[in-house]
Amino acid sequence: LQLPINRPKAAVNSYNKDGAMRYTHSGNQPVYAPNSFGGPQAETQRGAEVRGWDVGGEIVRSAATLRSEDDDFVQAGNLWREVLSDTDRDHLIGNIAGHMQDVDRDIQERQIEHFRRADPDYGARVAKELGSG
Repeated sequence: LQLPINRPKAAVNSYNKDGAMRYTHSGNQPVYAPNSFGGPQAETQRGAEVRGWDVGGEIVRSAATLRSEDDDFVQAGNLWREVLSDTDRDHLIGNIAGHMQDVDRDIQERQIEHFRRADPDYGARVAKELGSG
């Protein structure tokens, strides 16, 4: 929308400003709302009421607590076992091995371990295709 030939005839109101390929600059305004600097404000008569957050305790940043069902490998394993056909698996192994063939061996081994955690057969087939198992 910044190129003159593509620019709409009516004004476009958005929070986009600056960045690559910008033709115009919106000045020294914050790009978030609500703000305390006279920047964009929500038009509450046109939408829902603007409300704050009610907090009953401290807000802190902390590491996520994993639950027993949290596992980064379950979906990949299910895809391998339950969704892909034999042909799909062959193609996937060929693609992975083709892209990893020139990668350092230690990186290959780390990646193979990820595939094994998703499914032992998956990891074994990648390892075999790469010549390490």
